[in-house]
Amino acid sequence: MKNYTQAELDALISCPKRIIEPPRKEMKVERGTLRNDMKLVSLNEKTEFIVFMRINEHFQENFSIGLTVIPKDEPGSFCVLRCNGPHGEHTNAGYGEENPHFDFHIHRANASMLAEGMLPEKFAEKTETYASYEEALSHFVKLTNIQNVGQYITLQDQLSFGFPQGEQI
Repeated sequence: MKNYTQAELDALISCPKRIIEPPRKEMKVERGTLRNDMKLVSLNEKTEFIVFMRINEHFQENFSIGLTVIPKDEPGSFCVLRCNGPHGEHTNAGYGEENPHFDFHIHRANASMLAEGMLPEKFAEKTETYASYEEALSHFVKLTNIQNVGQYITLQDQLSFGFPQGEQI
């Protein structure tokens, strides 16, 4: 993987994108997790992305919505952003606030950690921007600048999005 600057990583998160493979109407259950994905492309069509959406079937506050970059000019992929619910212990190993995983938190790619060979999105910060999967999804869509999301997801009425019939948060 090439060395990215923080500005490049931030640009990957915020560049305008459009959905080219929409999410399923309902999440599928796999090993105790509700799952859904969608594929995006930057408006300049230089970079593709996968958005993954995961919710623990039994503890629905434990969720993850992430943006994975699939660079066209290099092999592999890497995650640049994750909006998560509370799910356990985490340490930022000298990079700031400890244990944000006990709260709602956001993992954002960090160029310094990437240069040190760590996962680019290892760094996490607590957030009060959202307090549910639905709010996190709306926040994620804004952060990642998905232009045509309204064609596939109604962000104003999230209680029924993606859940098997009859189940809601």
